[in-house]
Amino acid sequence: MSEPTPSPPPVGLRNTRPLAAAAALIVAITLTLAGLLVSSYHDTIAREQTNLRNLAEAFAAQTHYATLALDLALARAAERAPLDGTVAAMPGGALEDIPARVHRFDTDAAGAPYAGPRIGIALAPRGGHATITLARALPAGRAVIETDAAYYQRIFDSADLGHGGSVTLHQRDGTMLVRSPTLPAMIGRSFDRTPLFRVHLPRAAVGAFEATSPIDGVRRLYGYSAVADYPLVIVTGRDLSDTLAVWRGWLWVGVLAWALLSATLALLAWRTSRAAAREAALIARLQASEGRLAHSFAYLNAILDAVPTPLWVLDGARRIVLFNRAFAQFTGRGDGTVTGHLEAEVLDPAGAPARDALYATSAADGVHALETEVRDGSGAPRTAIQLAARLDSEGDAVQIVNSLTDITERKQIELRLAYLADHDPLTGLPNLNCLRRVLADALRDAAMRGEQVVLLLIALERQQEVADLLGIEAGDDAVQQVAARLAALAPAPLCVARVKANEFALVLPAGPAHPPADGVALELYATMSEPVRVGGREFHLAPVIGIAVYPQDSASANELMRLADIAKHRARSDAGEPVHFHSESTHIQLDERLTIEEQLRHALARDELTPHYQPKVDIATGKVTGFEVLLRWHNPVLGAVPPDRFIPIAEQTGLIVPIGTWVLRTACAQAGRWAREHGIATRIAVNLSIRQFYQKDLLQVIAAALADADLAPQALELEITESIAMSRVDVVERVLGGIRDLGVELSIDDFGTGYSSLAYLKRFPVQRLKIDRAFVRDLGRDADSAAIVASVVALGHGLQMRIVAEGVETEAQLALLRALGCDEYQGYLFARPMGAAAVPPLLLASGP
Repeated sequence: MSEPTPSPPPVGLRNTRPLAAAAALIVAITLTLAGLLVSSYHDTIAREQTNLRNLAEAFAAQTHYATLALDLALARAAERAPLDGTVAAMPGGALEDIPARVHRFDTDAAGAPYAGPRIGIALAPRGGHATITLARALPAGRAVIETDAAYYQRIFDSADLGHGGSVTLHQRDGTMLVRSPTLPAMIGRSFDRTPLFRVHLPRAAVGAFEATSPIDGVRRLYGYSAVADYPLVIVTGRDLSDTLAVWRGWLWVGVLAWALLSATLALLAWRTSRAAAREAALIARLQASEGRLAHSFAYLNAILDAVPTPLWVLDGARRIVLFNRAFAQFTGRGDGTVTGHLEAEVLDPAGAPARDALYATSAADGVHALETEVRDGSGAPRTAIQLAARLDSEGDAVQIVNSLTDITERKQIELRLAYLADHDPLTGLPNLNCLRRVLADALRDAAMRGEQVVLLLIALERQQEVADLLGIEAGDDAVQQVAARLAALAPAPLCVARVKANEFALVLPAGPAHPPADGVALELYATMSEPVRVGGREFHLAPVIGIAVYPQDSASANELMRLADIAKHRARSDAGEPVHFHSESTHIQLDERLTIEEQLRHALARDELTPHYQPKVDIATGKVTGFEVLLRWHNPVLGAVPPDRFIPIAEQTGLIVPIGTWVLRTACAQAGRWAREHGIATRIAVNLSIRQFYQKDLLQVIAAALADADLAPQALELEITESIAMSRVDVVERVLGGIRDLGVELSIDDFGTGYSSLAYLKRFPVQRLKIDRAFVRDLGRDADSAAIVASVVALGHGLQMRIVAEGVETEAQLALLRALGCDEYQGYLFARPMGAAAVPPLLLASGP
């Protein structure tokens, strides 16, 4: 009696395991996808609310300046309007194309004056344009200015917020004044019971929220911003459906991907379960019939035919003696053309040598495997795993039992995954992982040959603008065009890789036998600077290139990549230098810059900043006419830090705004103290940076500094550079006009080193031009400098401006400036910048 054969695990348990695993994986994928979609939904809403809030703030700033222009026009026109009379206000500037009328009333007759400006609206009959009114109590009585609502309408018509989007101007009491796109039926209607005026505006002057429109009941996202100094509110709105359009597209993509992946997993699990069930059934049937049907060849064929895997048995001469239906189907043969034939005649003959090697190995005990490429009966190549085992039959005859498992699909997936692990799917270029390996190999080979390797990181600064303007597909098109340019470089680099969304890397050999690295970098920059054409338009992607060289910079691949990245950021921050090599000095400069920035953030709180005052002197009389305020910084860690080191960092980080405000207020307060304590009236000049100039509340900051110091406006002079003057001419003209309306004087600093445009000198209300020290330094040695100074003097005098020369250090320079007709000078020849305590003695000694 033979020993019982151990029973296999229950068939039902083995069949359900793949299904349970697939179900668990589908659940995990579903939860992950749902989480990503929910997070993406909230990110989309938050991003759009931020955009709407920023847009509302931008329109609030424009509305503020437009209303301020009306307010100034009201004050000027009211002075010449008779009591209870009307005068047309055509003050020029912002109101140049807008007709406006001003009414002035006797305060006693009209009632007590009110404190601040009042804004109202008068609706025109039969669909005419509404009239916006601005009323204010003036010393001569109450005055009202009226202007067409189109004055504000054209500010908002530039906004494009999609179907259903709008920009609306409300009074703080909820009354709608202007709307773009226009909606005449709603103008003048009060919306004071909406969430904006009931909930959000009382909490914060600027914000965003989601609500149902009280006009058409559509769900929208809104951003709002109160207008500084006036009872006005800007509201920007966008349909929620427009905002979520892209997100819904991703939602469908995610759902389809989930459905496809779930179906695939379910199908694979089902097929695996079914195959397991069939194999289990086969084993069970073989075990049950082993004793009873050992010699039943027909029954054995039926069992073999139930197996989906091709099976066949060879004799010692490699003839097929037994096979199943799956084998016949795979080879495309009928039953009569298989049995007794040589294997090489039936199965792909090209693989015969590999199979012979497998059979030689299978002469030993055990099962042996071979992964091979084999063509099926139709001639299609398939990847399969062949298992072979030796079978000893009667008479010591040796047979070989074979099975063939088709793994073509699995192999293709593995190859695709292996490709994606090393390549960027969009461009086909190697990715960051592949770059690291290639760079490490290149460094190792270069070390053996004593050569150099250059790593270049190229960032496309404006690639995202293409995607933002024309869509993601357009942005991808631009990236593919750049990748094609890099791949076509000659001579071919060791590696071209895409390492980030808008960043590429090149590995180049360097040395006597190769082109110089700097020349290659400049040629590459020129190539990358050529525009790409997307959607019928040309775009310049603004490349910046950071370069690190082996072995000068580092011998490590990772460190070389880090240093090239630092150099790239250095190129980005250095205006006019889009190609930057890394060096030890670069690293030191970066560390120094970060240290200065860290200490500068606490300089105001620690009272480390000190204003110094450099005298300005009248060349004709030798009298002091005023002082330029210069900032000095002494830090306990860094010591005395020169202005040319910390001022650019303050500009880049935005710290210049609070520092500049502090300098302005401190200088005004100091000038006020000199006037009160010493009876000395002098003019102080304060420099305005470009970041300060575009503060929304710049005019209020200046006015507050003068008021708090009890200083006359004409005692303050503000200096701006030519780069500010030419940045945004319309805004600059409006802000400079506001400064001059305060009574503050203006001057152009470092004139002649920037744009030097005669157009802005004619348009802007500037009183002084300051000649840069670079021209003054070469007076007497360079005829060109004298010619430039003479031209500036003639130009300024022709425009009724005074000319101030900077950096005068010698009597010879002063004599030439006097001969050229310059009005004032400042420099070490007269005095170095001094502390506040040294100013009164200097002024008293200078005389009245």
